[in-house]
Amino acid sequence: MTTPPDVTYEERTFPTIAEAEAAAALEGRRSASPEPNVNQGGHGGIRPLGDARQILEKPAPYDNVENEFYRRVRAGEYPQFTPVVPASYTAEQVRAALGDQLSPAESAALDDRRNIYIENITAGLDGPKTLDTKIGRSTTSYRENRAQQDKSVLEAGFKSFKFVFADLATGSTGRGWRVVAGSDASGNRVLDGAQSAEILSRFSDDPAVWDGLITRMQAIKDAAQNSDLGFVAASVFSVHGTSNGETRVDARLIDFAHAIDAQRPFKQSPSPSPEGSPRLGGGQAPARDLTSLKDTYRRQFISGMTHLIEDATRVRTAKAAQATMNPAQAHARGTHSQPSAAPVTTRTQGQANPAGPRR
Repeated sequence: MTTPPDVTYEERTFPTIAEAEAAAALEGRRSASPEPNVNQGGHGGIRPLGDARQILEKPAPYDNVENEFYRRVRAGEYPQFTPVVPASYTAEQVRAALGDQLSPAESAALDDRRNIYIENITAGLDGPKTLDTKIGRSTTSYRENRAQQDKSVLEAGFKSFKFVFADLATGSTGRGWRVVAGSDASGNRVLDGAQSAEILSRFSDDPAVWDGLITRMQAIKDAAQNSDLGFVAASVFSVHGTSNGETRVDARLIDFAHAIDAQRPFKQSPSPSPEGSPRLGGGQAPARDLTSLKDTYRRQFISGMTHLIEDATRVRTAKAAQATMNPAQAHARGTHSQPSAAPVTTRTQGQANPAGPRR
């Protein structure tokens, strides 16, 4: 019997979330109705699920690096990252958790071999304010694109050449991070990158929000330091909003399509086809030694997080000084550094718990 072909997947990025939404709607991947900013990293094809939009479905085939990264987190292989990445779920967990919130067609369409299912950290927040920051002084790698993305020499070379100029123009090369999306972003990637410091400063005027945000950013940096992974073009997605009259603050690490594990490289394990027949995915080629590549992008990620935290701390100091001069605007609401809990809170594979909040 002939083995069916794998699902093909082409990762696309868009200058603005609006353009990503429009492209997805045009291709029939989701409705054209307006959506709130969610931790999608500017990618199209994101589909919120559930009455509270508490889960996001993102296209990522089984042999995609990001799909495998989330599977490994669920399996407990990267315990450092469990608290700082969005929770992820199997299709079966989503069906069990959402039940009749899904139509029969929606339930039948859930498929781990084509998509990943992750927590929407903006769910349950009123008036969410978001900020998406891409971490690292260089946001692509010729070697990673060759080793893990199956790109040709020409494709990988062209992408690297293009991003050298993009990283310079947006300030990533010097700053170590840049804004790519968010409530205060203009939608122009180059302009937003160049104005990253100003956009960052507009995230909130409340010093308590900044305290919560910096705490979450530090947790992400600590997780990276305590791991042996490298990240190319990963993002920190930050949000604050109100829930039951209290301000909630959160930040999570997202976008793992270019994560690097030199000890156990991605795309080396068997991958099932959509019809369930086992077949080899990206592991057909001999594994390459990615140690030096991982070390480079691990250092760049940690350095980028250090600079982002330093910049956020400077903003916090300035906001605190402003609040001292105008105390009536400070601490108008109670602030907590943990996000509101999503209805589905399990972080281990095999069970979903839609009833209780995360503790």
